[in-house]
Amino acid sequence: MFLNPFPNAFGLDIGDLSIKAVQLRNISRRGRGQLFQPVAYRSTTLPHGLVMNGIIQEPEKVRKYILHLLEGAPPKEPRIKSDWIFASLPDVQGFLKRIEIDKKIDDIIDEDVRYAAKQHIPFEENEYYLDWQAMPQSESPNRASLLVAAMPKKVADMYTYLLESLGLGVVALEIETLAIARAMITARKTYENEARAILDLGASRSSLTIYDHDQIQYSISLPFSGELITTSLAQKCKLDYEAAERKKISIGLDYDKKSEPCWSVMIEMTDQLIEQTKQAIEFYYSHFPGSSKVTHITLCGGGAAMKRLDQIITTKLGVSAQPGHVWKNVSPNIKIHLSDEESLGYAAAIGLALRAAANPFFAGDAL
Repeated sequence: MFLNPFPNAFGLDIGDLSIKAVQLRNISRRGRGQLFQPVAYRSTTLPHGLVMNGIIQEPEKVRKYILHLLEGAPPKEPRIKSDWIFASLPDVQGFLKRIEIDKKIDDIIDEDVRYAAKQHIPFEENEYYLDWQAMPQSESPNRASLLVAAMPKKVADMYTYLLESLGLGVVALEIETLAIARAMITARKTYENEARAILDLGASRSSLTIYDHDQIQYSISLPFSGELITTSLAQKCKLDYEAAERKKISIGLDYDKKSEPCWSVMIEMTDQLIEQTKQAIEFYYSHFPGSSKVTHITLCGGGAAMKRLDQIITTKLGVSAQPGHVWKNVSPNIKIHLSDEESLGYAAAIGLALRAAANPFFAGDAL
């Protein structure tokens, strides 16, 4: 326990249409930074309707899928064995924002944050959990900059009760955006005078996060998802759902004269995504003092694998965009039996696993 007070803890990401689990082993040596080795990584799909917009509609059924994920490993694949878990909370149900308080950071207590945050948080008082962390930049030494996160108690409790019913000790629940950033931002690298955007394109929801000055500065949900594309293709191209899903994967944004009507649908929706991304970045520039220019957009989530998406975003926004390497903060030269496209959907689970396996006694080497 002197290496990790929660031995073998793992990360679990519960989405609307899938559940992913990642367990890492800490192989760090002091002075060499944090290094991790994959122990197990698995995913399972969920039927429509069990989880909707991050709200668990059928807890008992979801519980069975989690059990299957943890205990039903194929032959010769390791099972995830642990009593400790770090799990994600849906950012679409939560709130994440940078605020400032007219007080020295060393003099701030939780009540100061709660009082200041309630002016921003769109939930009823006493009906949400609040957490916060200090941020490095502030215009004045007598003014503190904080990142605050809030989640309705009924949502957080829903996830806690479900996981505890499986005999798991919930070490932490974390808004999905934070976990994704931990995986997608290169550890031990300093970004000077430049910001990174993380575009997470999921099956049921998407988000854009701005990382600047070594911290998350801003995050926003976007009305775009793989499900919306498939549904639009099915309706406008008169296809059944399965055929629309195959069409989406096969052509992506690569022009095909034979499939021009379907291609047009996907291009139209992609243009909307790009416009929303542009507006979000411009909002960051105009509303966040000291903001750095976004020099790169990192794509993750299953939708990031769509053919030519990164090229089109780069061309239309004038900012380089590319699918990220979700395992880059684990360990160099690791062997993963997943394709790059499959791995893109594991960003949140990997970020949670990194936190779960981190050695608190190597604080100076922390991710």
